[in-house]
Amino acid sequence: MRQVVRPFAPPPSGAATISFTTADDLAVVREFVGTHAHASGLTAGRVPALKLAVSELVTNALRHTAGGGVVRVWADGDEVISELTDGGTFRRPTAEPAVRPAAAGGWGLYITGEVCDDFLYYSRPGRTVWRLVFRR
Repeated sequence: MRQVVRPFAPPPSGAATISFTTADDLAVVREFVGTHAHASGLTAGRVPALKLAVSELVTNALRHTAGGGVVRVWADGDEVISELTDGGTFRRPTAEPAVRPAAAGGWGLYITGEVCDDFLYYSRPGRTVWRLVFRR
């Protein structure tokens, strides 16, 4: 997971978009992301990893922020990108974790970073944008 210092360029206007507000939305968001990522060229074998990563981020957003968020999916060159925007402020407590978390919690971001080709975020007070990059 790498923090970026400037906001990301906005997703293309044609990016597939879905909102979530409660845990009841989780399964729908997973299927939405999987369907659109596959249609964007992500191989069927990689779709489960993207669905897992998005599920972890949506769960974190619902657990640690108010108001849910928005997930977008699009293709860019040889990559499929999924982006989640939430209303939280993420402050990383330490430098890059070199090992798996030791506590019962804290696995979501670790798992997400393990399954993505690139995992980026940008956070400012009241808004965090997470980008998951998968090469096709």
